[in-house]
Amino acid sequence: MKRYEIRLPYALSDRLAAAFPEMEAVQIAPATTILIGTLRDQTELHGLLARMADMGLEILEVRQDA
Repeated sequence: MKRYEIRLPYALSDRLAAAFPEMEAVQIAPATTILIGTLRDQTELHGLLARMADMGLEILEVRQDA
């Protein structure tokens, strides 16, 4: 299991947080939210990123903690 941070260029909203219940959503600036969570493997990460793509969300950064 690995911990990931995914930075999005959006203000935190109930809709955004509800779309990714497996991740903790933290607003770090007026128009920047980070999703933080632990994923089992690359397959789970790719599934999460595919859901974001399906929603039309822009991704600024994906970071894996060491």
